[in-house]
Order: sequence, then C-alpha cells, then structure tokens
Amino acid sequence: MCDKKNNSIFHAQQPSVERVAEFMTIAERELAAFYEAVFRRYGLREARKAAQDWIEELETMDWPTDWALPNWRRVTIGAADCLSFRIIDHSPSP
Repeated sequence: MCDKKNNSIFHAQQPSVERVAEFMTIAERELAAFYEAVFRRYGLREARKAAQDWIEELETMDWPTDWALPNWRRVTIGAADCLSFRIIDHSPSP
C-alpha cells in the first residue's frame, strides 16, 4: 500500500496552501480588472459574458509544473478574444 504522507515525490508536487491562496488572489484581481474594463466599455451584459469566458479559459489552462505563478494574462487574452468575436458578430455592417 502506498502511503502518500511519506511519499516525498507527492509532497514535492503539492503547492503550499499559501501559494494556492496567492494564485487565487492574483487571479481574482486579474478577473476583476478585465470585468471592469469590459463593463465600462460594453455594459453589464457583456461584462458578465466576458467574466464567464475568463473562467472557462482558466479551466483550460495548464498549471506550471514547478508551481511558478501562472500566466493570468494568457487567460485574459483568450477571454478578450471571445469578447471580440461576440462584439464583431453583433456589430452593424457598414
């Protein structure tokens, strides 16, 4: 039977609670800044959709194997890309 408590490889791959909390705090700030920017430019409806896009992008992100700080901007750029397609698709044609 494998005792995970004594397995040094298992512990080496697990981030500390403090590190995970740091990741989430920074992610929340990034999402809030993105939401605020979309809200100011496109309103509440698009801001909500954009926030959902951001969360979906986050779910597809690969976490760094060395538990370095994830690239939250990549998530924001992906969500902004979704927003741009939605805005362009609903823009009136000239």
